[in-house]
Amino acid sequence: MDTTKETSTPMGTSCYLDKNESRMEVNQTIFRGMICSLLYLTTSRPDIMQVVCVCARFQANPKESHLTIVKSILKYLKGFACFRLRYPLGASPSLIGSMLTMVVVN
Repeated sequence: MDTTKETSTPMGTSCYLDKNESRMEVNQTIFRGMICSLLYLTTSRPDIMQVVCVCARFQANPKESHLTIVKSILKYLKGFACFRLRYPLGASPSLIGSMLTMVVVN
């Protein structure tokens, strides 16, 4: 993944994930590990929450298309590594959100 090109969105708007019974299966253990890591990362990256949760639904029987979306999320994270929430030590921040921005206020 080091040499891959970054993407501007974690998942395309035209992507539709379903069981894909006809596609090849992927290693379930590796797929679950990737999903687990991404779920942990959602605590500081709420921008990937929706797409990670969509992919997490397919942990029991992951197919190639599901792994492709997970790799797309990783490419997105590579390109936008500076986007994150920061939780300062000892502060009790409150989260204020709107349609355009999210700001952490101390």
